Amino acid sequence: MGLFTSFELKILDAIQNLRNPFLDGLMVNISSLGNVGIIWIGFIIIMLGTKEYKTTAKLIIVAFLANLIIVNLLVKNIVDRTRPYELVNNFKLLIPPLSDGSFPSGHSSFAASFASIIFFMGKTKLIKYFPLTLAILIAFSRLYLYVHFPSDVISGLIIGFLISTFTMKLYFEGKLKKLNLSFYK
Repeated sequence: MGLFTSFELKILDAIQNLRNPFLDGLMVNISSLGNVGIIWIGFIIIMLGTKEYKTTAKLIIVAFLANLIIVNLLVKNIVDRTRPYELVNNFKLLIPPLSDGSFPSGHSSFAASFASIIFFMGKTKLIKYFPLTLAILIAFSRLYLYVHFPSDVISGLIIGFLISTFTMKLYFEGKLKKLNLSFYK
């Protein structure tokens, strides 16, 4: 085990000092909101039903697909990093063991990209800040649950932000319409 990995495990161990039954349940539930993008799919469905946020929902769909391809299908499989709990003997997980690689955090990437789009496109403080707060909590929950290293979560947040920035750039430059995506007509 390398020096950097040891350092990251110490950070995760420090977070474990916060563990208690209330936070255990809360973090499991917060993290589960990010499973298969369930909370963000909920946002998409609600937003597609409104005139005011239909474009935002469409941008989130594009970012969702980009995250799926870049993070889940490409980077995770190429890097295939071992998860932290696999390096620690007898660690008691609060969730079932995961089968994919640790780097980057898909939960964090999806959360950052969607929260960034909603923050930029949102019309009220509540709509801007609720998803942002949720994204931060989801990212932290992955550390609390010991399923990601801090660098996995930070990288996921950065990748998600970059995906959202690129998606919005394509939209504002009119390039998404040029791709002839039927839902942009």
